[in-house]
Amino acid sequence: MNTCKAALRILKARKLYVIIYLVLIGTMMFSISWQIMRGSTAARATTYEPESARIAVIDRDDDAEHVAQSLRSYLALDGEMVTIDDDSISLQQAVASNYVDLIAIVPQGFAERYLQYADNATATQPTIDTVVSYASGAGSLAQLKVNEFLSLTRTAYLGMPQAQRTLDAAMATTLDAATADMKQSHIAVVSSDSEDDGTTPGSSAFAGTLKTGLYPLLLVMPVCTFLVVSTFNDNEIRRRLYSSPARLVSLEAQQMLTCGTFGLLVCAAYTAVTFLLMALAGVSFTGLNAVNVGLSFVSLMVYTLMAIACGFLLGSSGFNEMATNGFVNVFALLVMFTSGMAFPVDMMPDPMIIIGKLLPGWWLCSSIDHVFGLGTASSSGVDYGAWASSTGLVAMFAVAFICLGLALGRIRRARPTLASPPQRSWPSSRRQHCGSRMAIAYDVHGLLEHIPPVGCGRRMHVLLERAREECR
Repeated sequence: MNTCKAALRILKARKLYVIIYLVLIGTMMFSISWQIMRGSTAARATTYEPESARIAVIDRDDDAEHVAQSLRSYLALDGEMVTIDDDSISLQQAVASNYVDLIAIVPQGFAERYLQYADNATATQPTIDTVVSYASGAGSLAQLKVNEFLSLTRTAYLGMPQAQRTLDAAMATTLDAATADMKQSHIAVVSSDSEDDGTTPGSSAFAGTLKTGLYPLLLVMPVCTFLVVSTFNDNEIRRRLYSSPARLVSLEAQQMLTCGTFGLLVCAAYTAVTFLLMALAGVSFTGLNAVNVGLSFVSLMVYTLMAIACGFLLGSSGFNEMATNGFVNVFALLVMFTSGMAFPVDMMPDPMIIIGKLLPGWWLCSSIDHVFGLGTASSSGVDYGAWASSTGLVAMFAVAFICLGLALGRIRRARPTLASPPQRSWPSSRRQHCGSRMAIAYDVHGLLEHIPPVGCGRRMHVLLERAREECR
């Protein structure tokens, strides 16, 4: 129990890693899932909603015949109207920064010239100046709406009785007709049966969000486990533990138990946040049940145990903190990009798929796919046997990491010079001036470095440690 409490204090003292690797990176992955959920919700709408353009109308004709006002009302039916100042700097900044998709400028004297054109007094049609953003397709469509408004206005003007012809009335007629048409016309979206793979939005959203957990979990769990294991493997702490009656296997088991409990809490929290995101995004929970959710949670937990085993291997191998952080970041990125979570599998080249199948991330995603019958399992459907085999492969990675960690840890304990750097030798002149008590302590320290702490040597370590303490 004391070992568990000490491990918890170590994790609490190094909580910055948890904040960066789990909270911040996890928030980033959840934001990606949020955008995917919102996009899938919009993709399953029953009517087509075109992208609305941001439009600004600049009036330089003092709203003669209410042209500018009517144009704003017409364009507002399909777009979002914004207001900008009528100066060169504001207009250039609005277009360059993509603040607006279209700027329509009503030039001075436009209403008078357009009225002459409508009465066939001139053959030259006056135009409204437009500026379209270079990166906007919606702005180009809105530009067509400007020309459409002018054509419909002239048609309505010519269709009115001669005595009642006014440009203001013609524009009002055009606007009323467009408003009525907007309320009645909709573009329906029909799903093709041949493209329906039988999956539901809830299962796709849940599985996709749960897969994103492989990256933050492979960052935070190895680092936290390394901090616990490396702290207990410190030279002075390790020698004190050897002199205690507790068995080394029991101490290591308690350390792993603490890290495993922490990993269980992280998995439960990640799953709970996944459900919360689905509720906030308005995604239906249809297709989710206790079986597929429970098996997915088991897959995520086994993957977390694999990450803990990886941290145990790093801590037992004698890596320092900087090297561990570098390795974990590179390894996590490699696993994420080759697992099929970041890219669709059909878009990944064959060498990347081969590398992915040699890493645990691929089999985590494969196990979740087989639970819901999507992704790599879309052709075969739900297959619990394939889920068990994929989850078992992830567990085999964990067993391999633990075995390697135990082997390397025993080698380091049997050869203490591999576990700690060589001590600085004292000059003979300094030993003569330090007195006999310090010389005895130094000689005892030298004996400790050359006697392996295994078998009878462990008892010798205890006796020599006590003798060194008495000589100080």
